[in-house]
Amino acid sequence: MVGTSANPIRPMAGVNALLKSDSVDFISPLQEDVHRLCATLLDMAQNSVSPELMAVLEKVKSLAKIYDASSKDETAFYNLATLIEDLDVEELTVVGSMFSNMCNLANLAEHVHRIRRKKAFERGESSFLSHHSLEEIVADLQKSGKSISEIREQLATQTVEMVLTAHPTQAVRRSLLAKLHNIAKCIESNHDQYLTPEELRINDKILRASLLGLWRTDEVRRSKPKPEDEARNILQVIEDTVWDATPKQMSRMDDFFIERGLEPLPLDATPFLFGSWAGGDRDGNPFVTPAVTREVVAINSYRAACLYLVEIEHLLFDLSLHYGSDELYEYNKGISADVEEALKARPELSVVTKIKYKEFWNGVPPTEPFRVCFAHIRDRMTATRDYWEAVLSNLPPPPENPTSRVYTAKGQLLEPLKVMYRSLLDTGDEAIADGKLKDLIRRVNVFGLTIVKLDIRQEAEEHTSAINGITEYLGLGNYSEFNEEERLNFLTEVLESKRPLIPRSHPVTGKPKSVLDTFEAVAEIGPEALGAYVISMCMKPSDVLAVEVLQQECSNNGGATSLRVVPLLETITALQDCTTVLGSLFENKWYREHLRARFSSVQEVMIGYSDSGKDGGRLTSVWELYKAQEHMVECANKHGVTLRFFHGRGGTVGRGGGPQHLAIRSQPPGTVNKYLRVTIQGEVMEQDFGLPALAVRTLETYTTAVLKADLTEPVPVKPEYRDLLDELSDISCTKYREIVHGDPRFVQYFRSATPEQELGLLNIGSRPQKRKEGGVETLRAIPWVFAWTQTRLHLPVWLGLGSALKTGMGKEGGKKLLRDMYETWPFFRSFFDLIGMVLAKADSHISSRYDDVLVDQEEQKQFGTMLRGLLEETVDLVLQVSGEQNLLDKDRVQQRAINTRREWLTPMNLAQVVLLKRWRSITVKGQVKEGVDPEESKKLVDALIISMKGLSSALQNTG
Repeated sequence: MVGTSANPIRPMAGVNALLKSDSVDFISPLQEDVHRLCATLLDMAQNSVSPELMAVLEKVKSLAKIYDASSKDETAFYNLATLIEDLDVEELTVVGSMFSNMCNLANLAEHVHRIRRKKAFERGESSFLSHHSLEEIVADLQKSGKSISEIREQLATQTVEMVLTAHPTQAVRRSLLAKLHNIAKCIESNHDQYLTPEELRINDKILRASLLGLWRTDEVRRSKPKPEDEARNILQVIEDTVWDATPKQMSRMDDFFIERGLEPLPLDATPFLFGSWAGGDRDGNPFVTPAVTREVVAINSYRAACLYLVEIEHLLFDLSLHYGSDELYEYNKGISADVEEALKARPELSVVTKIKYKEFWNGVPPTEPFRVCFAHIRDRMTATRDYWEAVLSNLPPPPENPTSRVYTAKGQLLEPLKVMYRSLLDTGDEAIADGKLKDLIRRVNVFGLTIVKLDIRQEAEEHTSAINGITEYLGLGNYSEFNEEERLNFLTEVLESKRPLIPRSHPVTGKPKSVLDTFEAVAEIGPEALGAYVISMCMKPSDVLAVEVLQQECSNNGGATSLRVVPLLETITALQDCTTVLGSLFENKWYREHLRARFSSVQEVMIGYSDSGKDGGRLTSVWELYKAQEHMVECANKHGVTLRFFHGRGGTVGRGGGPQHLAIRSQPPGTVNKYLRVTIQGEVMEQDFGLPALAVRTLETYTTAVLKADLTEPVPVKPEYRDLLDELSDISCTKYREIVHGDPRFVQYFRSATPEQELGLLNIGSRPQKRKEGGVETLRAIPWVFAWTQTRLHLPVWLGLGSALKTGMGKEGGKKLLRDMYETWPFFRSFFDLIGMVLAKADSHISSRYDDVLVDQEEQKQFGTMLRGLLEETVDLVLQVSGEQNLLDKDRVQQRAINTRREWLTPMNLAQVVLLKRWRSITVKGQVKEGVDPEESKKLVDALIISMKGLSSALQNTG
């Protein structure tokens, strides 16, 4: 028996001894973890699976291994496919579940391995790491001529804002993630050579219980999450790891500079900020209403108050000092005076219920000034928590109390904390000041009173419709029929006017009314809890001014506390027209003055990687994004505006995803400017923040990437590079659109050969799969990528690239020029390295199986064969550009990760093909036919969902 209490799951003897040199064998411990976890899982399955089914599992596993080891031998493939095809739905479910869990465990083991490697590096036992640590990046910058003072100044003033989105790309249930996190703690502990035998036994019991819980937990989400659920999930991620990781990483940065004789980071530095789209992103999601947005803000505020109360209670107990600065004593006197003054004015407020606290529930000693101050903070934070709890419970707020007013701005909380911090410095108690109190101050600066600031996002056309409803009611004409000049003139006139445009009682109904109600909610909530107002499908300057009009009209203060408006440029056309949009805005006198007065002449622009890729293919998308950023920076500089970019990246390469450091370093020079805002979604949240040590490492990686991007001298881009890439982009885009939008076979092939129509069964997000009914153009970017990922064709990432490279290689000196571009231009190299990573996951053999079983028409089968031919051609050409013999030869870590899972992927793909065929035989347009046994259809759905989740975990890409 593997992993019994008599034989704990622990690395083999000698591993720790190997860690003493720099030529460490770091692969074996990972392989041992994966093998032992999966073997133990199989062992445990015997208690819930019949001997016959266990035999099937072992045979599938054996045949898959033979097929993988034999370099895709046709006989081995046929034997495996035949075996799986003969399985009934219960057997297919168990097969899918077993391999799905194995992939999750492999992912987990790799996360722990990354942590183990980082610790070995910090102990000086290894230097073989991805070189993203602060020490390494600073050393590189110093070698290039940057002083340590310059580097500190950069870090003290730069900000990375991570916006966690509700995009449906996390296929693994939170219940399963929690068990995986427990397993991670166990396998990390098992590599501690100082654990006693008793500790090992306890650790092993926890691990086995968690593995069993993993196996026995339903993998299928039985209901679709609501936006409020998505908001809670995001908060859980932050509470679990990021809440502690943020001050920890900032403290590490402080120590780094102190060791070098410099000042630590300023107390108010915000190297990290966090935003959210859950409950605010209403683009195409009818379930995000004004009421939902209000509720999510209440949830965020309540959870923030609960977190702060824990920290406040600890500090109230710890800071037992019986002296303080004069400033602190005066501040405490001021608090008492304010309370007495309030009670004189309103004596009835003196009758309040005394709160019973855990510590000092009957008051604090008046001779201990820090406790006096913290007691007041605790009262106010408790009142804040109780207020938001009442809001969430639809109850009246608690009675007003002058001793414990609700916090409404983070400055109110920061004020007494800073007074106490200064007091400790004044009295020589810096060691105490720089402990938990400093951590709390930094948390307040980073997380505010809501943990995350909620962005609002809506499609431009919805704003047009709302304004049109008003203009028609007022007899001002049909706004939607105005040309762009007429719209700009009308909107500017409204913005400059002192008279309101929208009557308080208006007849607007339906969607336009929801838009107006949203703006009223935004005005009521205010910028303390909200971030940006993002306009998706923003194509014209009037789209931005329309939002400014609606903000001004729906507020009670003329828009004095309006949100910053962020146009989202997400199609190829929008990217190409970017300077027209921004130039017109910056030349508009009202908007330019508004930008100066309200936002210090800073304009944020969001660029979309998803829809631009779906629109014109990956190569054209990344090149147009690159050029657009350059052009927008030039335009902003011309008008004296500071431009900040918000990168709307997805999890997959097809949607702009990939390693953070690589993505940031490939940005055009001059486009980071001490500020990076980026979306993080779905499975990427788990990869970046799932474990405490991963969260710290992620924060460090973002920090050093921005640092290096800003302080590294840019590599000049040769004109011949640009000329060639312009030509290749045109060829790629033409080929991509010719196939995706021009070939009449494409849509039907896509829907037949992929699980696109079945993705909605997953219940992984609140948002509908499509914006509206129609073809590929109406499909959201996530299911577009997800469907092709499942079949291992990965078409959105590479389609069109092969045709472009073929032309480039055929030009005189073309191959040499492409090689030069790859070797010297970070942008071009990162593009190909990311493409190579995805192509390594592609498998024409598997893709052809979907065609053989699911595609009926011979013409469409030929279409699939043509696509796979293009894939093989693209792989060959990419290898010529990168100079590799095999994909990922330069990234052995990724290569190893893919190879580890390959033998588990094949059975899950083959099972999915069988399940898709059976499901489609009992359904018409996704609806189960009459007379079909409901229990049969339910079992099929479950098995199909498990196959999709398993493949998603194995490929570590959903959408």
